[in-house]
Amino acid sequence: MTHFDTIQKGAQQMGAVLSDTTIQTLVDYLAMLEKWNKAYNLTAIRDVEQMIALHLLDSLATLPYITGDDIIDVGTGPGLPGMVLAICYPDKQFTLLDSNGKKTRFLTQVKMELKINNVTVANERVEKHARQGEYDHVISRAFASIEDMINWTLPLPKDSGNFLAMKGVYPHEELAVLPKEVDLVSVEPLNVTGVQAERHMVVMTRKG
Repeated sequence: MTHFDTIQKGAQQMGAVLSDTTIQTLVDYLAMLEKWNKAYNLTAIRDVEQMIALHLLDSLATLPYITGDDIIDVGTGPGLPGMVLAICYPDKQFTLLDSNGKKTRFLTQVKMELKINNVTVANERVEKHARQGEYDHVISRAFASIEDMINWTLPLPKDSGNFLAMKGVYPHEELAVLPKEVDLVSVEPLNVTGVQAERHMVVMTRKG
């Protein structure tokens, strides 16, 4: 199966409806990720088939949670899930933030080469980010703990916005020490085609 077919089939199994153009852009993004990874070590995963499951399809599992129009992906790394979501949702605006210059240079190149015009790449630390209180969703799959994520990103969402933390197994211990500034809305299992490990989405809102 080609990478196109693998992504298409995986997306369909997860209920994600993607056009052929979108899937082709995801294939192109994957090719760039594989190429740059050899030189810049953007992700520990080297195998392309694994990249599809563990990076692309894993990111696609979050599509149903992106209901707003302005999203920031904090600690985006090489664009996961932010760049994948931006490719799928060209009408929404995405800010991809990472303090690692190699990763943001890669994202800038992806944006340019693949003409992804709804992405802003921010090479900075999250506490320095100026657009506070402007986002519908603050999403992250890279933070060490939910507590850290909330502490760093608390000012970023709108009053009506939320925090979306992607996790592996059900994070009992992290939820037991959830910062008092947020309310837990839900913890939902994510079914990712080709990934046996547990995945969960933790949805939180800011109190007040």
